[in-house]
Amino acid sequence: MKLVIPKLRNMTIRHKLTSITMLICIGALFLTGSMFIAWEWTSLRRNLLLDLSTQAEMIADNCKAAVAFEDVKDAEEALRSLHVEPSIVFGCVYNGEDRVFATYSRDSADIHFAVLQKSGYSFGDNALTVFRPIILDEETIGTVCLQSDLAPVHRVLARSVGIIIAVLLITSLLAYLVSSKLQRIISGPILSLAKIAKVISEQKDYTVRVPEHSTDEVGVLINAFNLMLGQIQQRDLILVDTNEQLELRVQERTAELTREVTERKQAEEALEVLNEELEATVEKLTLSNRELRDFAHITAHDLKAPLRAIGTLAGWISTDYADKFDEQGREQVRLLVGRAERMSDLIDSILQYSEVGRIVNDSEQINLNTLIAEIIGQISPPENIEIIIKRELPTVTYEKVRMIQVFQNLLSNAVKYMDKPQGRIEVDYIEEDDSWTFSVADNGPGIEQKHFEKVYQIFQTLKPRDEIESTGIGLAVVKKITEVYGGKTWVESKPGKGSTFFFTLPKSRKNSEE
Repeated sequence: MKLVIPKLRNMTIRHKLTSITMLICIGALFLTGSMFIAWEWTSLRRNLLLDLSTQAEMIADNCKAAVAFEDVKDAEEALRSLHVEPSIVFGCVYNGEDRVFATYSRDSADIHFAVLQKSGYSFGDNALTVFRPIILDEETIGTVCLQSDLAPVHRVLARSVGIIIAVLLITSLLAYLVSSKLQRIISGPILSLAKIAKVISEQKDYTVRVPEHSTDEVGVLINAFNLMLGQIQQRDLILVDTNEQLELRVQERTAELTREVTERKQAEEALEVLNEELEATVEKLTLSNRELRDFAHITAHDLKAPLRAIGTLAGWISTDYADKFDEQGREQVRLLVGRAERMSDLIDSILQYSEVGRIVNDSEQINLNTLIAEIIGQISPPENIEIIIKRELPTVTYEKVRMIQVFQNLLSNAVKYMDKPQGRIEVDYIEEDDSWTFSVADNGPGIEQKHFEKVYQIFQTLKPRDEIESTGIGLAVVKKITEVYGGKTWVESKPGKGSTFFFTLPKSRKNSEE
């Protein structure tokens, strides 16, 4: 960043705006692509492990009789069925005494032998090895070992990297073309103002005016500049008229003529000072716009950096210490990675509150029962608060992150503001012909009717922030997301008896897409 800023200072304003836009777009695309590659690599390894584990369990089941009756041919016949899987390079069956009973290997395969285990798996430099026990009548009579190379994983990963690079190049080109056009909205009025100021300074022609482009801060500056020119022009006309009269009465009005000439020179000097101040103001405006963009980018990056670090470290731990974790440990690491990813998505959604409705993510089918169960696990309500789903919830087709935001904000608020020793929160819905009406009810402190609209306004809280930690944005996000989808929100409440928050979602996305 320190190397880029000096280069930007020496560019023209149009090139600065284009360069800043390109840096932001390319940085965001590169970050997104890197996260996708990491996710793809993890998913491919997980899927390969699942497939190979299934194969091992099938072989173990087919070899029970062979190992029990020491029928080597039958065991080898079962292993030969692995030839239909080109990625499996080696297979082996051990008897109960941990001796090799039957083997299978693919021609010219590079076999990486692993230490015999009763059950488990290990990733090598270029191979995955899986061990599964052969169990007969609840007794382990042998072990199946299968080994697969990682070439299919590398091929898919290479193809994904190629696609991401192509998308990055195409999107960068489009961003450059669009930013080259749109930068004129900002640079055009400023350059026009600078050009007119230069003409006035060089030619002393006060009849010219800067065209009005907009009503923003630059527009106000242009209007003030034109007003100043009008005043100077009027003063100049007066001076010209006075000079014409002075030509007729030169000796009588010599003193007055001298004074008028002096005033004119002072006006010209004042104009030059104003021109310098105007150029300084233009430079400050340009610097402020650049700093604002840099601040937004740096803020988003700094918020997500700790979560990315958590996810990365958890992934390393799950890979490097997989053989040291029991099933509960692996599940907890998986939950850690999942929660870090969900928190990262939620940070993006909150930072992009103003862009809800303009940025449309891919829709998917969402089982709300599973989704709300995950949200409840993330919220971890106290033992004295019970969250109840009154009936089987429907499956909807929307952006998953938006649905998480809606239900998590409503449930978190209900838990956060609960003031009863035994809290009860109920999630319910009513199905209509073209929509669903969802509700989240609680037996908390309730809300006075005069605050019904205030609670949905951004950064508005009913209690001081030093009493309850709150951003005041949760219900505003719920309202905005619901309205983008073509629905509506409202609340029914009585002080001391609890509140019920309602929102509707259309079954068809037609309204929101329009």
